[in-house]
Amino acid sequence: MPFHTRSLVVKLILSLSLIVILTSSITGIIVYRSNQNMFREEIRSQFLQNNKQALQRINQNIHEVERISQSIVFHPTVVKILTNSLANEDKVEQLQLMYDMVSQVKLDAPHIRAMFIFNLLGESYYNANYGAVSMLDKPTRAMINQELEGTNGALTWFRLKLASSADPSGYRYMIVAARQMKSTFQETYGTLVLVLDEGFFSEVIDDIGQDDGIVYLLDRKDRLLFSQRSQEVHAAGEESDDPEVIPLQHDEEERASVVQSTAQGNYLFVKNTSDSGIFKLISGLGLSALDKRNADILKTIAISGLSSILLTGLLLTLASTRLLRPLGNLVSGMRRLRSGQMNARVEVRSKDELAFLGESFNDMADNIQKLVDEVLMKQLREKEAELRAIQAQLNPHFLYNILNEIYWKLYLQNAKDTAGIIQSLSKILQYSLKPIEQPSTLREELEQLRSYINIQMSLFHPDLELDIQTDEQLLCLEMQRLLLQPAVENVFVHAFADKTKADKKLLRIHVYREQEHLRVDVTDNGRGIKPEMLLKLAAGDHDVHGNHLGIHNAERRIQLVYGAPYGLRFESGPDMGTTVSFILPISKEDSV
Repeated sequence: MPFHTRSLVVKLILSLSLIVILTSSITGIIVYRSNQNMFREEIRSQFLQNNKQALQRINQNIHEVERISQSIVFHPTVVKILTNSLANEDKVEQLQLMYDMVSQVKLDAPHIRAMFIFNLLGESYYNANYGAVSMLDKPTRAMINQELEGTNGALTWFRLKLASSADPSGYRYMIVAARQMKSTFQETYGTLVLVLDEGFFSEVIDDIGQDDGIVYLLDRKDRLLFSQRSQEVHAAGEESDDPEVIPLQHDEEERASVVQSTAQGNYLFVKNTSDSGIFKLISGLGLSALDKRNADILKTIAISGLSSILLTGLLLTLASTRLLRPLGNLVSGMRRLRSGQMNARVEVRSKDELAFLGESFNDMADNIQKLVDEVLMKQLREKEAELRAIQAQLNPHFLYNILNEIYWKLYLQNAKDTAGIIQSLSKILQYSLKPIEQPSTLREELEQLRSYINIQMSLFHPDLELDIQTDEQLLCLEMQRLLLQPAVENVFVHAFADKTKADKKLLRIHVYREQEHLRVDVTDNGRGIKPEMLLKLAAGDHDVHGNHLGIHNAERRIQLVYGAPYGLRFESGPDMGTTVSFILPISKEDSV
């Protein structure tokens, strides 16, 4: 072959190779950018989800502190002492009981570093600091009272600068959970202040703010409650009063995420708000390592493209197989994971950076699966515990035996009316003492109601007109124990409260099948329910449960056991009487 022809072929081959390489390089860059954007979006989505899960765990810790505060606020001894309703001879003994009870609460909550209880006059009834902070001075208590204005007894969280003899600076920033102490009648009788260390939040927040992450927890007024930076500064013994600039803190558009540059580099910030709207969690994920890794991959692609001029198609095929297929598998795995397939995993065939990404993805999927399983199991345990707590029977068994002996003694003394009351009360107690695992029937539930109504008629309402209508075929249906009792009790406690002896009193219990449901209507001709109270009852408003605790528990038990569409319905009006309807299921076995 002539020299110039050979050179032309070489040039043609080189030109074609260059075109192929350039085209492949451009294509590789385009594919790389596309995968990079997809990967970053997946990272953002997963980080946002992790942030949300961390906020849920924080809410669980918050609920535990709220439970502890309620055990103090609603304790009868605490109410009596702070309202000065005790006799002088009982006061010392009751104060000791209160100290023992509150001290036990502290032992159950190790993160509580100080606890203070004040009455309405500002007098201290319980001061307990544990080396973290000093006693609260008047300016500090005034700031706390200002924070509690308008909270109506709700537990309020904020960050406060408190005097501390244990710190070289003489103070430290602590987390304060305070509330107005209100009785069951919504009467304010004091103030409860709990001081917690930052470890209360750091155990949860450290999981998402590890390495170079940034985490901020804001209170209901969008003020900083806790951050990793404040914890690190406090550990160093220095704190500044200058407000920290927090991304997304006052974002009116409520954006879920934003990329922002800081002194430490680029960060992806995400924000989640708790269901109650009290807390906001803002987390920042450092993008420096991700950007560097993407730059290295891009550099590898460029070098591979230039080196492939002599190797052409073979090296291009190997490079595309080596780079694009693992990325595609990784994105595909992320899509399956995002769609809810928690068993999605990526097969790792190499030992390079892509293998590291694949292994990291697999580890992340395993951690997510573990967290989901833990949350589900905890929810199941909480649901079971709540159901058992509602249905638990507290009456001792020996009372039933005593009542039975009293009945026979009265019966032998010819006091049959009183003996009948004792017998009805004994039946009620015997029914309530049966194990909660043992199912009850509609027949037993109606017999229980008859015993209760017999007591009411014998003692207070002899002129009551009682009408119980039921289908005999429905008496064998299974149902929860003591489910109808609260509705009948409300008739005597509320409906007939203003009735005189001359007024006609009517109580009707109607049991029937409505389509595929069992319906029990408890109807009276009492004073009825006001429209605003009726709306609160129908909506399940917790503000009315103080006077209707039994109805609330019955509705809650139905929801826990059966779920929607079962529950309670209310029909009433002022001076028009009330009908409480129980909508319950009829199982296939019961309907046969």
